[in-house]
Amino acid sequence: MALVANAGTSVSNAFTTMFADDVKHAYQQLTSNLTNSVRVVRNVTGSVYKFNTLTKGGSIKNKARFEDIVVMSDTSKSLTSPGAYTGSTAQNATVSCTLANYHAGEYVQSLDEIKTNIDMRSTFSEAIGGALARAADQAIVDALDAGTPTTIKYTAQGASGLNKAALLEVHESLNGLDVPSSDRTLVISPAALTDLLTDTTLVSSDNGIITNNALATGYIPSIFGFRVVVSNLLTADSVVRKCYAFHKNSMGLAVGSDVSVGINYVPQKASTLILGEMSMGSALIDADGVVEVQVTE
Repeated sequence: MALVANAGTSVSNAFTTMFADDVKHAYQQLTSNLTNSVRVVRNVTGSVYKFNTLTKGGSIKNKARFEDIVVMSDTSKSLTSPGAYTGSTAQNATVSCTLANYHAGEYVQSLDEIKTNIDMRSTFSEAIGGALARAADQAIVDALDAGTPTTIKYTAQGASGLNKAALLEVHESLNGLDVPSSDRTLVISPAALTDLLTDTTLVSSDNGIITNNALATGYIPSIFGFRVVVSNLLTADSVVRKCYAFHKNSMGLAVGSDVSVGINYVPQKASTLILGEMSMGSALIDADGVVEVQVTE
């Protein structure tokens, strides 16, 4: 009996590159919701990355002529009149972030089918890219859950769920801690989005803060300065869902290895393995910039 060589044992570099580009596109553009909302550091070496933090600094009022400057991080010294040290002391500190490795792959029986079928290649690239994107978002959500925000935990109870009153309290909480008004994100569940869309003090065809466009599309792009992100990855305890409002610099994502794709023939499987990989981890950097919003669903 004659043996027929498997066409999948030879994979062209051009095809591998094309597939890798498709996966990266799916990861970066189509399905990742939170990576653009946090502080990202790439090309991290090692399994642990330390984000630098700095608390609020103070100033010297009416420093005497030729009087020595006291740096903000020096807590061992105090100033007397006419110099006065005001505000809190700036302290350098670090927040450690442990990187994890992620893999998403699938076996393909015949590469010839993918090479000649653009829809098939697109399907696999979106599946792998989507899996890795959700893993990145989940890492950020896990870091939010593991952190201890120093701001309020507003609980939107009852039939109203997430409403204008909750958003105003969250907004005031961040403002009260001098959190910058730009680059704020509100991550909510689908049920919380429904709550907002049915709050007539926010959404109406006449005088609501959010007008007809939200009613037409069913989507709220922003509110009270928050970029709104809807996620199905948020943690629920019984009927209470943890949603979050946070500033970009309060959350970190350390990337050791961005998405890469390998395509290799596996003789034992008589198939080709298409494998996407990445290494990353997330951490809460500054608890003052995060508000946990507990929404009853």
